[in-house]
Amino acid sequence: MTDHNAEMLFVYGTLRDREVLQSVLGHSLDSLSLVAATALGYRTVYYPGQLYPALILADEDVASGIVITGLSQSDMERLDAYEGDEYQKGQLRVVANGLSFDALAYLPAQVIDPAAPCWTFEVWVEKDRARWIVEEPALGTPVEQAPT
Repeated sequence: MTDHNAEMLFVYGTLRDREVLQSVLGHSLDSLSLVAATALGYRTVYYPGQLYPALILADEDVASGIVITGLSQSDMERLDAYEGDEYQKGQLRVVANGLSFDALAYLPAQVIDPAAPCWTFEVWVEKDRARWIVEEPALGTPVEQAPT
């Protein structure tokens, strides 16, 4: 893997939310590039017992997400802490802007049942985001909850 690819991270879950990502990184996203991408042969499902997702192999499926470039070593350390022991970094093939390339992704550290229910970012935003942000200790005080 080249140094350039080491800076490319495919996110498919809660980190697709700009406010969540900014809160985790602790700085503005202005220095980063965020581009819509897909991972062929993967499906996004609910992590068992959680409101957030896991990515599993699924031959005929496509997982939607974004590729983030421009992350610093400090950013990656913060992302590692946020993802915790439930995920491990792995490499997968993604497509963005018509180009196919390898990127890092946080993949589940445990085996996830292929029959797990599908997770979508849009449903999470509509139904679970507000509750999840309040309950997620890794986010500290999110923008919506900041004291006035």
